[in-house]
Amino acid sequence: MKKILVFLSVFLISCSAIFAQVDQELPKGKVELFDGFENGNFWIWAGFDWDQYGDHKISSGANISRDWASEGKHSLELTMEPLTADSTKSAVWFYDGTNDLSGSKYLVMDFYNPEDYTYRIQAVIQATSSWNWCALDAYELPKGHHTFVWDLSKYDEKLFDVRRISVYNNSWEVLLKDSHIYVDNIRLIK
Repeated sequence: MKKILVFLSVFLISCSAIFAQVDQELPKGKVELFDGFENGNFWIWAGFDWDQYGDHKISSGANISRDWASEGKHSLELTMEPLTADSTKSAVWFYDGTNDLSGSKYLVMDFYNPEDYTYRIQAVIQATSSWNWCALDAYELPKGHHTFVWDLSKYDEKLFDVRRISVYNNSWEVLLKDSHIYVDNIRLIK
């Protein structure tokens, strides 16, 4: 019995370590709203047109929604095709526009996952006229509301000219139905 209790204790501690980067206290600094989805939709999903650049992306939509919001009345609903055993299980949504994010230390996003499924979410920024690929950490997104904080310090010298901000889902599990998650309150901490 003691071995079982020790095993369960270690298992629970390990599980909390996996999610330690999610829902952490926000770092100190000036907060600037980047997109709250109250003034329109400037996000696109990578679909069939991205197939020429590699594997098919299962993202199928990026639409303003009133179903859930962490601030204001709207969020962005990110929809996906089924994640079959044969699919890449990779989805991409992105915002294109030249932005000076100089001085930003963190990128913060609120997510809501209504599914009984855990997604693997990553943020990527592409910067300068060379579209330098700047991959930020990947986080597990279990069911419920979660806030992700990405450290931008590694790419500080490129933040003056950000051309694209992307949200990636790179999951491994199978989910045999169309699915969706929500993102809201995208902000920068300086």
